[in-house]
Amino acid sequence: MTTTFKEIKYKSPDWTKAVKLREKILRAPLGSKFTAKELEEEENHVQIAGFLENELVATAVLVPEGDRMKMQRVVVSENLRSQNIGSHMMVLCEKLAKERNFVTIYCHARDTAVNFYTKNQYQKEAEYFNEDGIPHLKMRKQL
Repeated sequence: MTTTFKEIKYKSPDWTKAVKLREKILRAPLGSKFTAKELEEEENHVQIAGFLENELVATAVLVPEGDRMKMQRVVVSENLRSQNIGSHMMVLCEKLAKERNFVTIYCHARDTAVNFYTKNQYQKEAEYFNEDGIPHLKMRKQL
């Protein structure tokens, strides 16, 4: 089975599914949800989703910032991890950022995801810091 990736529209049914998947994986373990303000800000962001057959199984959000793009809210369904779905999604995110003339892509990687980003050629940019009560590391990749 092959995962297909595409850009999805803000407030579309696929976007709603992506938000639910991100909340389940990123926020529910912290006992929180995305705020209305956080979700409203996504209107100006690039929404990426991965589908296995017709099921949304992966998502990422790209935030334009000058000549660089911040990648955030990256998730893959728990039962499908370690199958390169996330790495394939990174390829699309990087391609889209490069096509739109961004020179760098970066993220705030949770401590548990640092190895994933390192495997995908992201470099540590600073020391660990606390975000949402979790250790994060800023990592970047030149495009």
